[in-house]
Amino acid sequence: MNARQVIAVCLITGFGARAHAAVQEAAAYSASHGERALLVAQRGHVVLERGPALVQTPRIFSITKSLVSIGVFRDALTGGLSLGQGISRGPARGVPLAALLNQTSGLEPMSGAFYSEGLKDKEGVLRKLEAPRPSRGFAYGAAHWEVLAEEIQLVRGTPLSAWVQRYMPGAKPEILGRWRRDGRGRMFFSTGARMSARELLPAGQEVLKGMGRGPGKWPPAVRSLLSSGTEQNGMYALGFWLNRNAASGDACEIDVEDSLDPPPPARFWRHGCLSRSAPPDLLAMIGTGGQRVYIVTSQQLVIIRLAGGGAFSDAEFLGRFFGAASRAEKARG
Repeated sequence: MNARQVIAVCLITGFGARAHAAVQEAAAYSASHGERALLVAQRGHVVLERGPALVQTPRIFSITKSLVSIGVFRDALTGGLSLGQGISRGPARGVPLAALLNQTSGLEPMSGAFYSEGLKDKEGVLRKLEAPRPSRGFAYGAAHWEVLAEEIQLVRGTPLSAWVQRYMPGAKPEILGRWRRDGRGRMFFSTGARMSARELLPAGQEVLKGMGRGPGKWPPAVRSLLSSGTEQNGMYALGFWLNRNAASGDACEIDVEDSLDPPPPARFWRHGCLSRSAPPDLLAMIGTGGQRVYIVTSQQLVIIRLAGGGAFSDAEFLGRFFGAASRAEKARG
């Protein structure tokens, strides 16, 4: 990151000169932990972009889940899908779409099966699914999303590729051509998209619009859940990770990538946040190995960070990026 880019980020976020060193620290931390791209945009303007994955297309892993969720929200705005509608067939019959997106459907996640034998034929794994467990806690995994994929294809009566192209922001044919499929051509909704940082930017901007106050804002039920989390996991809702507890005095920073297996109880997430320094309205799309899209509606800010693996900490990165603003605010107070 050069000096001009750092100053631009500081000025546009309102951090001022005090944040100059902090933004440099955040960028340096990212670079030293496997970064392949870093893109920062605010109020519709890209103020920083660097790295080969601005145009190269690494796997974004579970960020795919968030992209599918955005598609569901946009479909709902047309009067199509509804978070409250139940699955129409199979072991998950009657389970609301919201429970699938919240990963609280009670289905066994079965990620290992979907990403091994399911690569040849997803249908074979779907047939093995059992009825949802009565205690529907938060259980991160593939089954919720692959059941959702089958349901969307059934009720919308269109190939999944056509649905994605219509409802996912920026879903160009070349993106669909890279999407992971099984041996029979079925798209995976739980993981598998390959996208550059620039290709992900429209999704981040869609979140700003959906959580904003103007045209195109998402349905009230969506906005409410993305502000509150769920009873089973106060840090997660509808395919997104939430920083809502950051302003709480007993907030605890949690590394979510290291906290998913085995599924912890609801109390584990109760006071959790990604970063105490970052704004409470920050939402995150999180993929394995440090793939991230952060969105802060109150600042009209999108941060996209793609990586080639390696250890990465949301608390460390966001603490550096936003920490100076927090310190400056305290100093003014």
